[in-house]
Amino acid sequence: NIEKLAPLKKRARIIDATIGAGGHAINLIKKGAFVLGIDADENMLAKAQKNLYSACSVLNYPVQDSFLLVHSNFKYIDSIAKENGFEGVDGILFDLGVSTLHLKSSNRGFSFENPSAPLDMRIDPATQALKASDLLNALDNRNLRNLFEEVMERSAAHWLANHIIMQRLKKPFSQVEDFLTITRGLKGKKGLHPATLAFLALRIATNSELDILKETLPKALSILASGGRLAVISFHSTEDRIVKTFYKSCGHKIITKKPILPSLEEIERNPSSRSAKMRVLQKN
Repeated sequence: NIEKLAPLKKRARIIDATIGAGGHAINLIKKGAFVLGIDADENMLAKAQKNLYSACSVLNYPVQDSFLLVHSNFKYIDSIAKENGFEGVDGILFDLGVSTLHLKSSNRGFSFENPSAPLDMRIDPATQALKASDLLNALDNRNLRNLFEEVMERSAAHWLANHIIMQRLKKPFSQVEDFLTITRGLKGKKGLHPATLAFLALRIATNSELDILKETLPKALSILASGGRLAVISFHSTEDRIVKTFYKSCGHKIITKKPILPSLEEIERNPSSRSAKMRVLQKN
């Protein structure tokens, strides 16, 4: 569905605001686009650079005319665009959340599959002061409840907040296992590990993901050319609701009346895509 991002004319200028390992960007470059890629994770940006150089070499495309990479948080997308001559762009893509590479990382605690990992969850440790463990050790009961209610049912969020308070009186949170032990007492939704939503909520809070998304969407719209498209791929209902609400409120043309969902073939190839929803807006 990459064509949904923009009517990809030759030399279309596209901002991939969450470039990750560069998968979307490579497809855009193959279509003839010049891509400005942004990522807050310096390690991911290095992987993207390696993958994009390799792709350009195979395609025999000149690197300098194919992509430009910037290490930053996408909340600065308007100033990044201005500094790099990318105002009035043809398309902007946000692929939200974290990558499979993040989840498999053994040293930042994004996944409960690595119990001995530090409970960190920061996308950019160089610029973010508070780790996930810091939130669990410092927030009061009310703020913990609010944190988990973003993606969990109220009763589960309250249960979790109470047990976090009790647990940290005995031992501060430090490793993934410390939090995982508590989440084992939750009832998981069908097909989900009991810890899935709790870890998701904690990661979102650690990186201020929802607040940054709300702040960034108007900025992204402002740097689109007339006829340019804004595409957002979200992975949980709270994100999707923010995108849907913004699209409805801004008065521009909504391309996707219903979100685009992954095909069965894509889910089989990439199981983590099963909850993905893409919504596309076109600027008047």
